[in-house]
Amino acid sequence: MKNQAVISKGIYWKIALASAVAAGMVFSIGTQFRLGFQFGTFGREFAFGFLFTLLVWWYNTTGYPILEGLLPGHFRGSRWSRVLRVLSTLFFSFAIVWLDERAQVLHIDQDLSGYVQPEYANEFRGMVTAGMVMLLFFFLDTMRKYYQTRMQVEQLKLENSNARFEVLKQQVSPHFLFNALNILKTMVKNSDPVSEEYVIRLSDLYRTLLLSHQKEKVTLEEELAVLENYLFMLKARFGDKLVVSNRLKTNGKATYLPPLTLQMLVENCIKHNVVSADHPLHIELFEEDNCIVVRNKIQVRRSVEGSNRVGLDNIRQRYQALGGRAIGIDQNNEYFTVRLPVIYN
Repeated sequence: MKNQAVISKGIYWKIALASAVAAGMVFSIGTQFRLGFQFGTFGREFAFGFLFTLLVWWYNTTGYPILEGLLPGHFRGSRWSRVLRVLSTLFFSFAIVWLDERAQVLHIDQDLSGYVQPEYANEFRGMVTAGMVMLLFFFLDTMRKYYQTRMQVEQLKLENSNARFEVLKQQVSPHFLFNALNILKTMVKNSDPVSEEYVIRLSDLYRTLLLSHQKEKVTLEEELAVLENYLFMLKARFGDKLVVSNRLKTNGKATYLPPLTLQMLVENCIKHNVVSADHPLHIELFEEDNCIVVRNKIQVRRSVEGSNRVGLDNIRQRYQALGGRAIGIDQNNEYFTVRLPVIYN
């Protein structure tokens, strides 16, 4: 997901540095209120708050994961693991302050003057700071897991869309071959002289069909070449009973559409309409308003086998799988029109 950044370790440490500076300022400012400004004390308190906070961050990002890796597998990532993280972080922070006070490195006894109960005052401050760091860490960790889950969901959606697209493309092949062989059977039965040319065109067309299964989309130029072969086969069968006006031009533009879309739409026109000498079927193909338009004059057949719009649903779903764009379907008393949104590379 391009618009959602994963919370990486780099981001964790940038936030760690900012919170460390803030902790150092809070520690040192508190001392100034009690003792007045003393440069040495200010520097020690700031350094301690800064380094202490970074150590707590290090423990949560690196130290505890090492400790967790030594525990049994069923314990990792469980509720008890989170409890152990909290307790061990508090113990870790207490130990840092306790050791620093005993060594008199950054905390010396005179810095505690002004506290009502100076004993364990720094340890208490350290544990409070560690608690705040843990809250921030848990918030960031929750956000990281949320974005990872979102990315996994989007990945599954994409894989599902690709799988569905492959299934839809596979539906084209048997449907087309069945109709083409029926036409060839009729031609052979009637001893049609163009049967040989028909077989050649069918061979070229079917080779293109097999190769098209490797593609999600093809250029308009490729699609028009397929349509030319298909129209030859149709004209061999219907002659003057079928009138196709193809005004589509490539014009050098990189225009794309799902494979065999135009062939399926022309086939759909013939399937649902009367094609006869008395009622020639007129089909138009042209471009209008950034859409490829396929329109036929309505001459409804009384009965159509399998008239369940499988072909149109196939095209609609393939367009959605490519980019969510919807095809337009219009019907009035005279024309049935399908509008295919132009797809650019």
